[in-house]
Amino acid sequence: MGDKPYCESEDPGKRFNPDESTDRPLRGPDGHNPLSAACQPHPVAHRPDWDQYFMDITRVVASRSTCLRRSVGALIVKDRRILASGYNGAPAGLRHCLETGCLREQKGVPAGERHELCRGLHAEQNALIQAAVYGIAIQGAVYYVTHQPCVLCAKIMINAGIRKVVFRGGYPDPLALKLFEEAGVTLIHHRGQL
Repeated sequence: MGDKPYCESEDPGKRFNPDESTDRPLRGPDGHNPLSAACQPHPVAHRPDWDQYFMDITRVVASRSTCLRRSVGALIVKDRRILASGYNGAPAGLRHCLETGCLREQKGVPAGERHELCRGLHAEQNALIQAAVYGIAIQGAVYYVTHQPCVLCAKIMINAGIRKVVFRGGYPDPLALKLFEEAGVTLIHHRGQL
């Protein structure tokens, strides 16, 4: 117990007395706490704003992706609380593209087109499915995504009542942007640090 670091907040001349009702810090043989230097105030490190904080987490979520083309991570957030997360990859229990190869590459499908020709689910879809499986209401929530959502995900998000989407990387799907605009969904292209 005496080995645990502590900060001095009282008169350095006072010693711990187990009979007193108030704890006093333990002292070394010379009467001073040698660890007190570690408790000196340090300059506060830069705290990320909320968008940066959640965007940083999407990057970690994306690291679980099994897609060979693009690693995407998504969070659904409401009242600054994470409700669900998702990354892109094959449905649960099916072989990943890491094992089977990329169907889109094999068929020469360019990015932003023919979304149905893929073994995987998008990160945004997986986050929404996770919320549904666990009965989490997401209406009015904010999506944080490493990349701009495609038109399929845009339609799903609009119908789920998502009010805001924050994304970092681009994606060649202008129809998705058009639908978001028409639905009144706020889009923020986050340009903070990655």
